[in-house]
Order: sequence, then structure tokens, then C-alpha cells
Amino acid sequence: MALTLTVPGNASDVAGVPGNNKYVIKTATFDASYATGGEELTATTLGFESLHIVLLSVENSGYVAQYDYTNSKIALYEAGADAAILDEVDSATDVSAVVVRVLAFGR
Repeated sequence: MALTLTVPGNASDVAGVPGNNKYVIKTATFDASYATGGEELTATTLGFESLHIVLLSVENSGYVAQYDYTNSKIALYEAGADAAILDEVDSATDVSAVVVRVLAFGR
């Protein structure tokens, strides 16, 4: 499965060049079957050769999103009943209503 990237709400297709770095702002919407380890989001997908930082904000759910730089993925976590701090969302969970705002800087 894959993420669908769109431009958020009232923003234009934002991209800029602070110094010799670029940035983008996107909205990532998950699909109906979460993949263990997260969904792929690479530098190339965002229009970069390499990423410096990816900042994520979940817009409309109780999930927590985290970028995995090693594997180039957005993973989702939730509070579990096992007293752990956060548990990754179970594989195949329908997370199609989860929307994550992405701010990424890179080259």
C-alpha cells in the first residue's frame, strides 16, 4: 500500500529555498491497510535527492506519527492497553481516515 500526497487545505503547492536547502509542505493520507513498519515516504517522493528533516503532525486522529529515517517510512503509533508508552498500529488496520501534515527540508 502507499500514501497519497496532496497539498494541504488553503496552502498553495508550497516549496521554497531557504539558503541552499529546499522545503515542501504536503498532506499524507494513509490507506485502508496499514503496513507493519509504516508507509514509504522517500526523499525522491518529496522531490529531493536527500532529506535533512521531516516534521509530522497528525491532523485528525488519536495516532502519533513518526518518521523512520533509516527505512524512509512514516509509522503510526497509538496508546496500547499493555502499559507500554506507545505501540505501533497493527498490520492491516484501516487507517484511511488518518491524515498527516508533512514539512520536509532537504536537497
